[in-house]
Amino acid sequence: METPSHHYGIVDFKEEERVIAVVRHHWFVLLRDVIGVLILFLLPFFIIPLVWGATVASGAVPSIPGGVVLFFGAMWTLLMWNLLFVRWTDFYYDIWVITNFRIVDIDQRGLFQRSSATLLTLDHIQDLEAELSGVVGNVLNFGNLTVQTAAAKREFLINEVPDPNGVVKIIREAQAEHARLGSQFPHAAH
Repeated sequence: METPSHHYGIVDFKEEERVIAVVRHHWFVLLRDVIGVLILFLLPFFIIPLVWGATVASGAVPSIPGGVVLFFGAMWTLLMWNLLFVRWTDFYYDIWVITNFRIVDIDQRGLFQRSSATLLTLDHIQDLEAELSGVVGNVLNFGNLTVQTAAAKREFLINEVPDPNGVVKIIREAQAEHARLGSQFPHAAH
């Protein structure tokens, strides 16, 4: 979780609305993706010499010129850097903004597509449930947050957030503030 410090250009905040918290995926999600990309990056450097070396040694296939190997190695490296950059961009810009009126989901899809949607207003929340699962989730304190509502879509899942119990507490406090000041908020802008 981070303290809000700047305006999110694609979100239309109301004049009375105050950002309480900004929630991202836990850093372990990015680490898991980086390790996956690193394994993908290294895989050809281990597999190709084993397969190609045995084939060339048997005389069935001629050896490949060094320039061709260098070209494909460079292309593979660029592809992996691109994949890593896309994963980081998705991690960094995929956020949930908790305000004193609603929860906004800002979803990053790839490099150039970003959307925002109000998941729900705080007065529609019926139940919040934090779930830590697995050894890594319990040790590093991250998990999923389930939000149940009375609306048409009854359940929302926010995956792999740091300190889900802390996020539940923040939302509960925002709900209490919203209930206390509820008549001052424009309910037409859901």
